[in-house]
Amino acid sequence: MRIRNKIRMAAATTAIAMASAGISLPLYASDAGAFIGGVFATKLLTNMQDRTKAEQQQAAATQYQAARPVQSAPAQKTPQQRLDELDKLAAGGYITPEEYKKRKQAIIDSI
Repeated sequence: MRIRNKIRMAAATTAIAMASAGISLPLYASDAGAFIGGVFATKLLTNMQDRTKAEQQQAAATQYQAARPVQSAPAQKTPQQRLDELDKLAAGGYITPEEYKKRKQAIIDSI
């Protein structure tokens, strides 16, 4: 990280120095090198910033995945629990006696 900050500072200083020198001095063919260097430095800084952002987003996504609880499948009910639930449905009048008999037999057959 320190190296990146030093490179950014050097590029910014160079860009400011070139800009101020370019204003006060006439434009020569040799100034093309300085212009190209400035373009290169700007591109380099932009790429570094983009890469830093991408690395930060990757780290945040990894932390989010690690912090997210793992959901497991619901546990299968035991035959006794299913029979108890069936009894409650029958007692509440939610199913008919014929339906109760069919479902109870199905639960017993599945054992």
